[in-house]
Amino acid sequence: MTFTQLRTFLAVVRLGSVRAAAEYLVVSQPAVSGAVAGLERSLGIDLVERDGRGLKMTAAGVAFAASAKAGLDVLDRGVRVAQSVENPGRGTVRIAAIAAAAEHLLLPLLATFRVQWPDAGMTIRVGNRDDVWGALRDLEVDLVVAGRPPSPISAEVIGRASNTLVVVGPAAHPAAATRRDARGRLADTTWLLREHGSGTRDATDDLLTELGIDPPRMILGSNGAVAEAVVAGFGVALISLDAVRGRLDAGDVAQVECPHTPIDRPWHLVIATGAAMSPTAALAARALLDVDGGFTATATGRRLLRGG
Repeated sequence: MTFTQLRTFLAVVRLGSVRAAAEYLVVSQPAVSGAVAGLERSLGIDLVERDGRGLKMTAAGVAFAASAKAGLDVLDRGVRVAQSVENPGRGTVRIAAIAAAAEHLLLPLLATFRVQWPDAGMTIRVGNRDDVWGALRDLEVDLVVAGRPPSPISAEVIGRASNTLVVVGPAAHPAAATRRDARGRLADTTWLLREHGSGTRDATDDLLTELGIDPPRMILGSNGAVAEAVVAGFGVALISLDAVRGRLDAGDVAQVECPHTPIDRPWHLVIATGAAMSPTAALAARALLDVDGGFTATATGRRLLRGG
């Protein structure tokens, strides 16, 4: 069994065909088939089987793929840690962040890290809540910037930054101008929502439950799309104040009077509990914790700043 065989098999699993895996890995299709066949011989089990013109995993293949991915994720993280030990300023840090946090908080703060360590590599993976916590769970990233870590995730918060959710609507929306009967107006107004898996979507669902209303809904795939839809007059939305501050200042949207708002939902800077942090990732974490307007360090974060 070789790492090449494992990576090739997982590419077939993820992409669904030998052809797609070959294109992704930039190798020939016979090379992919040979690697999977070699892995099956090594294990003494069938991992895939023909399904018409394609392939499907056997029950043994499904079970093996999950363990193989977990093992390779740990190995990849170990490689990143080892490579950055000798020269942390030339290693790579991998970060996953919620879109609003990436755009309005993380990127400006990382500018300081870039100035301090210009040769360090950096990748930023942007997604919804489920995406970023899954990446941390699978040890695919070193740091996460998102809302509160869900309880099943083995994670440790090292810093917090303020994040306020407000309801906004078109500048001419009636509820934006008066407190009178705000609940009734909001019940008759279309609410613009993120997709399931978004923390803001969960906060909106909770708010509507608290308000006791069941308004019309429209689902959009990003905070940017939600904000643009508000400007265009499609409805109202619960959204991070940082994401619409410029539009509020320009008068394109207006804050809507709504019971139970504003909502304080701080951003959290998070690491995986018990996983070795690469020296490069530690440099990036310290930069985020030690810059004006950045994260306020928790007890764990303060130890990190002291080099503990």
